[in-house]
Amino acid sequence: MIIHIITVLLITAAAAWAAPSLPAPLINAESAILIDAATGTVLFEKNADTPIPPASMTKLMTIHTALEFINDGRADANALVPVSAAADFRNLPPRSSLMFIEQGQRVTLIELLQGLALPSGNDAGIAVAEYLAGSVENFVALMNEQAEKLGMLQTRFYDSSGLSEKNVTTAREFADFCRIYIENNSRYNELLHLPQSFTYPKDKNLAASGKSVHGPITQKNHNLLIGRMASVGGLKTGYIDESGYNFAATAVQGSRRLILVTMGGPGSSSSDGSLKRAIDAAVLLSYGFYAWIEYLPQVPIDERIEIYGGAADSLGLVYSPAADILIQTAMLDELEFIPHLHEIKLPLSEGSLIGRWQLVLNGTELQSGIITAAEEVKKGNIFRRIFDRLQ
Repeated sequence: MIIHIITVLLITAAAAWAAPSLPAPLINAESAILIDAATGTVLFEKNADTPIPPASMTKLMTIHTALEFINDGRADANALVPVSAAADFRNLPPRSSLMFIEQGQRVTLIELLQGLALPSGNDAGIAVAEYLAGSVENFVALMNEQAEKLGMLQTRFYDSSGLSEKNVTTAREFADFCRIYIENNSRYNELLHLPQSFTYPKDKNLAASGKSVHGPITQKNHNLLIGRMASVGGLKTGYIDESGYNFAATAVQGSRRLILVTMGGPGSSSSDGSLKRAIDAAVLLSYGFYAWIEYLPQVPIDERIEIYGGAADSLGLVYSPAADILIQTAMLDELEFIPHLHEIKLPLSEGSLIGRWQLVLNGTELQSGIITAAEEVKKGNIFRRIFDRLQ
């Protein structure tokens, strides 16, 4: 049923949003932002600076901080991590998302990061924090150091799992963090975010204790778009009563990567809230890919202008190249390319600056460049200069 609804939604969205007169999408979430990963360009925002508890999206910073340990050699991804009583799933609050680790089991650090990313295990968050920093409190201090280093001024963490309503961030700050997370940790994306399910424990995890309350448990990736919307490659969902349903997601289409964060989504039940945040994400990603395009403005080529008093009648112009821009398809006709030429003073050498150009959208300059002389032009003789002046 969920697959059918999302599929129908995407087909409808693609057809509707190919139209030139595209309105901004309507979404369920209280706060949201959609950005282009390469440039940081904001394609859509709604209350993006409202502070909201991130809930289990917190685990993305936990994973990022742990991967910093692995990437700089302070920790081994395959190291065995002891599971303390505090991390044992049986000691976690009711209704917790769990990896179902138990004291005495053998679990590697990378397995714990999978347990954080896929079934969103709060127990895994405790085990990772204790192993890498000695305590959850020490690890949270490292998470906050990371946030401060990344300029996340409205973001603050109080635990490594996201259970606390005191954790806070904004959609804008978290989306900017996701850009860094993806850039720094791309080699772990397939392992941590793309699997559609996660099973724990396996036989090797029971080698020490031989015990498991429930035996192997297979849980689905909480990201409903994985495997259903081909372009989506992560990242993290979240829910607590104080925040509603949250979602950080990324998708790639061609050369373009988009990142979105929605926060404060409604839901009358877990399934209802999960579906609504997935629909919000599908709507925003479709909007970003179909309503916005990567466009390379064309500059004039082989343009010549008349000149007076020179040994030649005309001068070739060289326009510096334009760069790609992201623009709504509906705005393409409103782009203006405006050249500004200086007064031509002879003699001119090849490459002399003779003007600049602007790319303007509704009075706002999007881009600019220079115009130079394509060739050398000497002064004409006295008769030529007099004749041109008379003309």
